[in-house]
Amino acid sequence: MTIKEIAFTAYPAKDVARVRDFYRDVLGLTFSGEFAEGGVLKYDEVQLGGGYFAVLTEEWAGRPAGSAGSVVFEVDDIESARNDLLARGLSVEEIYDTPVCRLTSFSDPEGNKVSLHQRTAP
Repeated sequence: MTIKEIAFTAYPAKDVARVRDFYRDVLGLTFSGEFAEGGVLKYDEVQLGGGYFAVLTEEWAGRPAGSAGSVVFEVDDIESARNDLLARGLSVEEIYDTPVCRLTSFSDPEGNKVSLHQRTAP
């Protein structure tokens, strides 16, 4: 077996539409993979680079909302991104500097951890 790439990362939500709208309205992500059943949004995804980021129902994820904590989005200017989130009223961690990158984190409306990352090493 050879792992080629990450196909998608999915976050569980009680209310997929509300969480999707948060990522769209706050982070500017453009979702295009909407799937609904019985008038209820069950799944939606956005393509980022060669992979996808998705939000889906707790039922489909097999995990409770708020239990995800591993997505890290790459940004060009982490200080500007953090300031934008703070201006939107989000509670955002201080920026943490490492020898190769800078990181900060916050929570989405369901309590899932979301991180921003800026590479500093070539």
